[in-house]
Amino acid sequence: MFFLAGSFKHIRVAATLLLTAAIASPAAAAGSIDPLSLPARPSTRAAAKLMVDVAALNNGRLVAVGEQGTIILSDDKGKSWRQAQVPVSVNLTAVFFANAESGWAAGHDGVILGTKDGGLTWSRLFDGNAANEQIVATAERRIKELRERAGAAAVSAPAAAQSELERAEDALADAKAGARFGPAHPLFSLWFKDARQGFVAGAFGQLFRTDDGGATWRYIGDRFDNPEGFHYNAIVPTPSGKIAVVGEGGRIHLSADGGKTWQRHETGYNGQLYGMLAFRDAGGGEVFIAYGFGGRIFSSRDGGSGWTEGNSGVKTNIVAGFIAADGLPRLVGASGQILRSDDGKRFAADASAGAVTQKRAAAAVLLSDGTLVLAGTGGVHLVSKNEK
Repeated sequence: MFFLAGSFKHIRVAATLLLTAAIASPAAAAGSIDPLSLPARPSTRAAAKLMVDVAALNNGRLVAVGEQGTIILSDDKGKSWRQAQVPVSVNLTAVFFANAESGWAAGHDGVILGTKDGGLTWSRLFDGNAANEQIVATAERRIKELRERAGAAAVSAPAAAQSELERAEDALADAKAGARFGPAHPLFSLWFKDARQGFVAGAFGQLFRTDDGGATWRYIGDRFDNPEGFHYNAIVPTPSGKIAVVGEGGRIHLSADGGKTWQRHETGYNGQLYGMLAFRDAGGGEVFIAYGFGGRIFSSRDGGSGWTEGNSGVKTNIVAGFIAADGLPRLVGASGQILRSDDGKRFAADASAGAVTQKRAAAAVLLSDGTLVLAGTGGVHLVSKNEK
C-alpha cells in the first residue's frame, strides 16, 4: 500500500474497512452509470475528501487515494495538493509506488489502476469482472482435477474425497453467485517487490499476483488455507524476506518462497486484523506486531508460529504502525492517537504526541524529517516532528 525509499522510514498501513464501508457507493449515486467507466469528477475540494491511503515516493512526492476515485498529489510535503486524472469513480483503498514513476492503486469493484508518471495520470488495469472470471475458472478447474483424480485410481478414503469434492462444488457455486452480482468485491491492499512483481489482496479471500508490472493479474487465492473465504486486509514484507497476508479471523498467512506456497498461522483471535509491523529489534531478532479491531494487538518473535496478545492501551481500531527514529514501534489509532512501546507488547499514548488530530485516521506515512502524514476524514493531516 505504500513505498518508502532511501531515507524514508518503513511503515505498515492498514486497510480500514469501517471507514471505506461508510462511504456512499458511487454506483448508487450515479444510478445506471457504471462507476468503473465514469472518470473521477474534478473538484476544488478534492484534498478535503476522505483519503484512505497515502504513499511517499522516493522523490518526496505524496500521493493519497480515497472516495469516489479521488487521487491527490503534493510536491511540497502536503502544503498544497492537486488532483490527478483518474478513469474511475469507485472508492479507492490502497496505493503503492515501486519508484518515483511506477505506482498502483486499488479499491472497490475489484479495480486496479496503474500510473507511469508518478501519479499524475492513471489507467485501469484490472477490475472485478476479470476477477470473477478467474475465480470461477479456478473453481471449475479444481472440480475437474478432483473428479479426474477419483477416476484414475482407487480412492483409499472415498468419504474424504467426496467431502473435498463437495467443498469444491460449494466454492464454485459461491463464485458463480458472486459473479452474478457483478464486480462487487473490493480490494484492500497492494504490495510490490519491485516494478514488475506485485500482489493485491481483498475481500472474500481475493489474492492476485502480477509479474509484468500490473499489465496482467493471476488469481492465487486458491493457494491459501481459507475455506471460509475470510477477508485479507494487508500485505506485509518481513525483514527475513517473507510475505505476510493479514486479515479476518485473526489469521496471518506467510510465504517464504515469493508467494508460491503459503502457511496459515493463528493468533488465537477471531476478529479483524488490519495490518502488521514487521521489523528487527535492537538484538537483530525479527518481530511481528499484528493490530486491528478494537485496539487488539498480538506479537510474535518466532516467525509467526506463536503469538502473544498485548495491550494497546486503547479500545479504538488500530489502523497503522511505524518504527520511529528511536527504533521503537508506534501504532496509530483510528482517532489519531500515537501509541508508543518499549517491548512491543504494552503500548501507551506517546507523551510527546497525544491525540494529534480529531479527524478519523485510516493510514500513515513517516517522512525522513520526522513528519507524520495521516490520511483519513477531511483529507491528509500533517504532524510535525515537534508535535510528535
